[in-house]
Amino acid sequence: MRTGAVPAVILHPRLRALYLYWRGLVVEGRLPRRRDIDAIALGPLLPHINLLDVGATPDELRYRLAGGAICQAFGFEPRGLTRAEIRQRHVAPAAHADFDETSRQTHDVAARRIVAYTHDRMTSYDRQFIAYARLMLPLSEDGIHATGVLGCILTSADRDPFWNDFVELHHELPLAELGIPDPGAA
Repeated sequence: MRTGAVPAVILHPRLRALYLYWRGLVVEGRLPRRRDIDAIALGPLLPHINLLDVGATPDELRYRLAGGAICQAFGFEPRGLTRAEIRQRHVAPAAHADFDETSRQTHDVAARRIVAYTHDRMTSYDRQFIAYARLMLPLSEDGIHATGVLGCILTSADRDPFWNDFVELHHELPLAELGIPDPGAA
């Protein structure tokens, strides 16, 4: 894949645009830092954006930011909470396995240096069953070690024609395959 090209698996046009924005922040193979993210540049995606700090385990993922659309889909404000705290307070036992899988996938973005793109269905915490498309991108404090995740979740609640041909999928793209070497591996 040539540098800067959008991976074919990222089907949602708004998430393709987010990928290009993030990819534009990769300089000399260094991962974007959280402070490099410009809220104005994200514009209409901002309500759908979340930023997470990555701990040693998926349970330790902590929401630093969650846009209004995410809070609305969740039915609560997750900012400041870890995935373990959310699971304990807001997730029904029958949904623990799905919730834990999402936590693992999100944690893997930083731990394995990947970009993850997903289409799935979820029951929002206090609302109806919805479909979503999600893009998760690694962030760094030093440009080398992935310490955070920039995520964007778009839901079928927006009534976009994209949802007419919705299929469930999950793709993980190693950064090296996207032309982003691991400077820490040298």
